[in-house]
Amino acid sequence: WFQPAWEKLSSDEQYVLQTFYADEDAQTSAVYAIADHFHIERSSAYKRKNRALAKFAILLFGKTWCPKSRTHLFI
Repeated sequence: WFQPAWEKLSSDEQYVLQTFYADEDAQTSAVYAIADHFHIERSSAYKRKNRALAKFAILLFGKTWCPKSRTHLFI
């Protein structure tokens, strides 16, 4: 269940999620690490994390949350 979805992520997406969620208490330093790794700004690192997490959620559950309509979208 987890592994097949994880393997469908790109290596960059896996890196972002592993780095950000490896240590819940060190998420701020994780954002700096992601930003340095990809040579991007911190705001872009957060966006990259959000996109990777959204994709992973869809791969796992087949649906995603739409904040505009406040409903789940089934894929």
